[in-house]
Amino acid sequence: MKRNLLFLGFISILLLVLSSCASREESVRFEGEGNQWKALYLLNKGENTQNGQGSIIYKGKDKEKVGKVSYVVEGETSKLSGTDDETEGKINLNGSCSGCSTQSSSAPFHVTIKWNGKEDKFDLTPK
Repeated sequence: MKRNLLFLGFISILLLVLSSCASREESVRFEGEGNQWKALYLLNKGENTQNGQGSIIYKGKDKEKVGKVSYVVEGETSKLSGTDDETEGKINLNGSCSGCSTQSSSAPFHVTIKWNGKEDKFDLTPK
């Protein structure tokens, strides 16, 4: 009986130590849309790392006529930007960092998209 109690105590302490060493990861889904574009961005965060993937999609009918698109997605601690000549109405977003400050789970990303002399601005908010 004493042996079983000692064994259970040892297992409990081992589980406590292992759970305190585990990294704390969090996944946050950000969504938003403007007049002509909508976006989704999935952010996986660790203590000093983050990895995000998503897309910005044109809501209009003539996606093949969108042409050259410039975009900026600016967060609290990071910024994704680029220019794409052949989007066909969809821009893929990928961003990651290691050893960095991470985006707050409640802070929005600010999106600015420019194409054909037009501009659309909106925020991606956590859902």
